[in-house]
Amino acid sequence: MNQFYTVQYQAHPPLVRGVVLRPLSIAEFTEACELLLTESQARQCPYWLLDGRADENTRPLNMYEWLGEDFLPRVHRALGTVPCLAFMAQPKFWQALQAQGYANDAPTLQPSVFRAGWFIDEAAALTWLDQFRPPS
Repeated sequence: MNQFYTVQYQAHPPLVRGVVLRPLSIAEFTEACELLLTESQARQCPYWLLDGRADENTRPLNMYEWLGEDFLPRVHRALGTVPCLAFMAQPKFWQALQAQGYANDAPTLQPSVFRAGWFIDEAAALTWLDQFRPPS
């Protein structure tokens, strides 16, 4: 664990939970992504609940491009399956991303490489993930 991000695993139903503890710098954001990948590989768990509600900072668009074009395809290759990521954030964060043309209302960006859903509520995020996770 570090001062800015925690990663925990639960076995039943399988889930890797990442929680932002405070606003992240770009370096911390990428480090948090690598922590998630390391834990997911160790547990062979492609189901992620990512709670970023403590971080209202939007990133430069190239960070989101890095996620979709580099990092998430790498996660797919490392796990050998399609990862399912439920992102939680404050409503104004999603509005800012939508204004930049990034996070639209579609729940899936690249279904053959990764599935992603955007949420402001944990119950809704878990319900969405449950359609992909094996039952507990």
